[in-house]
Amino acid sequence: MAKVHIVCPGCGQSFECGEKNRGNKIKCAQCKHVILVPLLTRTETAKRWRAKWMFRFGISGLFLLMVIGVLALYIYQPVIIHWPDRRPIGALFLASNSSSSPTNPRGWFNDPKLDFTGTNGAQRFKKALFEYTDRSIDILKRTSAQGVIVWDLEGEQYPHKTTFIGDPRLLNRMAPEMAPLADELFGRLRNAGFKVGLTVRPQQLVFRPGWTEQSQVINIKKALLGKIDFARTNWGATLFYIDSNWGLRRPDEMWQLRSLAKERPDILLIPEHTYLPYWAFSAPYNHLSKDPAATASQARKLYHNTFQVMDIDDAASADKIMAAWYQGDILVFRAWFWSPECALLERLAREKK
Repeated sequence: MAKVHIVCPGCGQSFECGEKNRGNKIKCAQCKHVILVPLLTRTETAKRWRAKWMFRFGISGLFLLMVIGVLALYIYQPVIIHWPDRRPIGALFLASNSSSSPTNPRGWFNDPKLDFTGTNGAQRFKKALFEYTDRSIDILKRTSAQGVIVWDLEGEQYPHKTTFIGDPRLLNRMAPEMAPLADELFGRLRNAGFKVGLTVRPQQLVFRPGWTEQSQVINIKKALLGKIDFARTNWGATLFYIDSNWGLRRPDEMWQLRSLAKERPDILLIPEHTYLPYWAFSAPYNHLSKDPAATASQARKLYHNTFQVMDIDDAASADKIMAAWYQGDILVFRAWFWSPECALLERLAREKK
């Protein structure tokens, strides 16, 4: 605390008192002479005022610079995604929870009437799976797709929000009829010349008495790496749709996914929920109906040569599909049946040649 230096005019004794005594009278401790503690002069007041506000502005300015620096570091990051192949990617939805039934509990092939139970159930499932696969391969070839993502390898026995399991390591437990066929499924797709991939989730599936749920984890990177590396090792997967991630609701997720992408530069991460910084290391998922042009425009200005994965299912406008195609986005389409979107992709592929 600042002190006022005073010399007693009665006895010449020097002493100090606090600033709060300015303008008040005090007694000399030596001779008891009454002394008026002087007020600050106008010059001294001005100097103190300037010093006070310079300090405040200095602290505020430093804090503002720190905030700007953190935001700049958060938003502007070096681009580490390098994926020159921008051809379309097919999506295979093998099942639907709404189609589950006692004879088809995981809703395979969207038909509750199918029966994959009993003595010959596994054989019937195998026949249906590879008919579906061969039909999809033909469509993927006609549309000149670069690859295909299997969205629900484990079937869809559970309703939303558990729906997509996103953990291939659990295949034996979740879909025992699929487990012995997965190698051949991905083998056929790769042998036909396509990259392969699947859905993974940044949660951990937890089995509880009477129900199953997706539980949140702290270490998102570790949870995803276990699933991704399993699929890379066993099936050569390089395309990964990240379902039900947090995006902006969990700031640390962005840094964890960026670190993952840096450690696995040969894979393409396609997170469902994203914002601007995700464009530097991943291909954000979007649907054409959401009209994400504003974010895309900002991202392309900030991060050179980046792109998004655009779902064109049920797209109302061929012009929008073509615009996304020409600006370098990867188009995702349903690849197990022929649709108007497939016909447009086939035409665009011929024009490119």
